[in-house]
Amino acid sequence: MENTEKGHAADYNEDEARLARLGYKQNMKRQFSGLQNFGFTLTNSSVLIGIVPLFGFGMTAGGPVVAIWGWLLVAFFVMFIGLGMAEICSTYPTAGGLYFWTAKLGGPKWGPMFSWYEAWFNMLGQVAGCSGSVLAAATFMNNLISVWQPTYETDGKKNFYIMAALMVIAGLVNSAGGRALKIASLVSVFIHIVGTIVIIIVVLAGAPKLQTAKFVFTDFEDHTGYTTSSSASPVFVFLLGLLQSQWSMLGYDASAHMSEETEKSYVNGPRGILLSIFASVLIGLGLALALTFGIQDYNTTLSSSIGAAPQIFIDCAGKRGGSVLIFIIVFAGFLCGIATVAANSRMIYAFARDGGLPFSRYWTVLNRRTQMPLRLVWLSVVIIIILALPSFGSTATLSAISGISIIGFTVSYAIPILLRITVGASTFVQHEFNLGKFSRPVGWIAVIWTIFIFIIFNLPQSWPVDDMNAFNFTPAAVGFLLIFTTLTWFLSARHWFKGPVSEIALQELDGIVPVDLDEKQDTEKTN
Repeated sequence: MENTEKGHAADYNEDEARLARLGYKQNMKRQFSGLQNFGFTLTNSSVLIGIVPLFGFGMTAGGPVVAIWGWLLVAFFVMFIGLGMAEICSTYPTAGGLYFWTAKLGGPKWGPMFSWYEAWFNMLGQVAGCSGSVLAAATFMNNLISVWQPTYETDGKKNFYIMAALMVIAGLVNSAGGRALKIASLVSVFIHIVGTIVIIIVVLAGAPKLQTAKFVFTDFEDHTGYTTSSSASPVFVFLLGLLQSQWSMLGYDASAHMSEETEKSYVNGPRGILLSIFASVLIGLGLALALTFGIQDYNTTLSSSIGAAPQIFIDCAGKRGGSVLIFIIVFAGFLCGIATVAANSRMIYAFARDGGLPFSRYWTVLNRRTQMPLRLVWLSVVIIIILALPSFGSTATLSAISGISIIGFTVSYAIPILLRITVGASTFVQHEFNLGKFSRPVGWIAVIWTIFIFIIFNLPQSWPVDDMNAFNFTPAAVGFLLIFTTLTWFLSARHWFKGPVSEIALQELDGIVPVDLDEKQDTEKTN
């Protein structure tokens, strides 16, 4: 395609043209490369802050077989979800991401309603994921203090205060502008890759003894009470233990949410989704193997006051070396908070831009200096902190928030994929990345897996449920959101919410959208 085509500006930018073709002006600054987009996405999914903080949960619900085989099982199905999302992202590279995809794929009849549910579930996943990640970082910071100060008592209140402080700092970094986010993204890639390698090497090389391969790949443990206090099967306990792995492979939709600020987003968006999943699978497997081989005494590690993974670090690297490894997790969680706030604010910006929030005009004002939605950055920070308030009274808060995040994210991932292979199949136009004839089977596998984990992670995580520390409040949070979105839709939103609102009329785009791009999109339709 020639940039000097008659009737179009010589400085024509294809990213802006494709965005305009979808009905939006290029308001935010397009300043991130494909590598930086990948960095945001890898940080958002953050295997370090997924596997390590919930390693004790995995030891409780299944043990080594969950840590290793559960990881590979989840990775297998997550790749189907990622493939389905990547195909749609190539066609619709907007900050709204899945919310925009849902509206377009649902068409005039179903698009508005499904996009309403989509937006709220994706926001739930985003804020719960960030809240859980930074709360985990705060918990590890508290544990690190107790390693050096034996008389220091850790509790939920202190975890919350540290978490809130980290979130405020994350908000400040986001407010500093694109340069600060670029630096944070590159540092995050370094920490998540190099930091993981350091942890793996130090644990394996420093362990006084390594567990046997038989233990690592075949040992099953149940400390949930299900197999001893009920007639539950070990398979059921194994499925509960998948929480650890599934939470570690979420957040890769960040690539889509940052697409309006990413160069060649129609290529780098899908690439960011798939590369982050692939990298997470490899990094996570290595980390899970190292931690499992590094367990010294199972019961002592499981009951450790500083947590299972920190205890493994101290056992294998000593007090000083173990403290360094713990700090790597704290720093990774903080960086995850920065990236997640960035993705949160972009998704909410897209929703508010289309009138989905109260006082939408106020929230969609971009900062003149940074060209970023800073009001929504701080709204995200406040909501994320509020979601961590239950940590004051329950030690099960992290696993419960993880369950909320999983359900919010995966449901929001499955909705556009389901519409892509059903009502939107005849109108969807495949672009640079496409699955061809495999779109439908890939999509159905992704949807079925989502339904399955929706059921599993709403169940009690231990038995019997006899106190608040054993209570899984995931069903309460998800149920509240379902009631809220349903009532608001049928009582109000269905009368005025129409989904994405075009900012641009195509006839006004002379010099921005080339004729052959429009013609190409109209003629490339595939079933």
